[in-house]
Amino acid sequence: MKDNLPCLTRRQVPELTFLAARKTQIVATLGPVSETRSCLEGLILAGMDMVRLSMSNGTREQHINTVALVRELATECGRPVRILADLQGRKNRLGRLPGGQVEWLTGDHVVLTTSQEQLTSHRTWTLYPWIPNLVQPGSAVLIDDGAVVLTVQHADSAEMHCTVAEGGTVTDGRGFTIPGATTFEPGLNQKDADDLLFAADLGVDLVALSFACSAEDYAAVHALAPSPLVIGKVEHPDAVKALSSMAGAFDGLMVARGDLALEIAFEDVPIVQKSAVRECSRMGKTSMVATQLLHSMRESSLPARAEVADIFNAVVDGADALVLTGETGYGKHPVRVVEVMRRVIESAERHLMDAGPSRTSSR
Repeated sequence: MKDNLPCLTRRQVPELTFLAARKTQIVATLGPVSETRSCLEGLILAGMDMVRLSMSNGTREQHINTVALVRELATECGRPVRILADLQGRKNRLGRLPGGQVEWLTGDHVVLTTSQEQLTSHRTWTLYPWIPNLVQPGSAVLIDDGAVVLTVQHADSAEMHCTVAEGGTVTDGRGFTIPGATTFEPGLNQKDADDLLFAADLGVDLVALSFACSAEDYAAVHALAPSPLVIGKVEHPDAVKALSSMAGAFDGLMVARGDLALEIAFEDVPIVQKSAVRECSRMGKTSMVATQLLHSMRESSLPARAEVADIFNAVVDGADALVLTGETGYGKHPVRVVEVMRRVIESAERHLMDAGPSRTSSR
């Protein structure tokens, strides 16, 4: 098959027996480029085992239609495909801005506040407070995963005065991170509770809670929706500290490396990933690894060699599922991405079989 083919059809895959023996699951996030019938069929035939629905994006009508189509095509293709609903969770976000969008130029003065009053183009509020004694002059504030960077000049419990270190466009509700200095209220917020009940009514198989921080978060989700399996997403320092207890409470953990790398030192992310996979394996729980597994394939039809090694090593370490996000949500080669993922997984699993039973895994 040519690298630039957008989708597969059943005529191009005469038999699916090559999928039967694979143990590591492929989770694909759906988005504008992958919600069509033809592309969904191609994803299923290429090896997608689970669909991820982001509750942060899309309308409920879109989610209803997508789930119905996935189930229909899975039946037609003769392959089971599970549904995972990913709750937005307690990601800290900026409040409103005049006109919904402003430009923060390098050198500008910006005030972040806990109050929703007196808002201007360079003064807005944050969804969750910060820990004042951890916000020091010179601390970095990352907006939109670091697309815009602020430097703290001074801060108290009510206001944080910053200088724009790296400017750019900022819109309402952009993600906001002060590494190591953000606190969350316990339990589910109202949006997550509403989305959870909606997902349960759809009959999803799994629910992932973004920014889970403790074993108690499992109880909050399970109390509202006892049927789906509950996956805790590890992307905050509190989750790293509670890794063992969270692995014991949740049905599985997902290491969400993108947000996690904003909250802790990026060189520590692989350590957390390996620890989470090991803890899940030890307790017989599901482990997932997410973010930038095939990041370059949003544009390219071929993977970077480091990405191939990343996937291979995650499988060898014992990850039960690998999660594709932007690569299949809005990238140029969604089906090709799943094919590449499948090929690397199969290679890693053959290696494990040849190496013998030295691997510690829950499988």
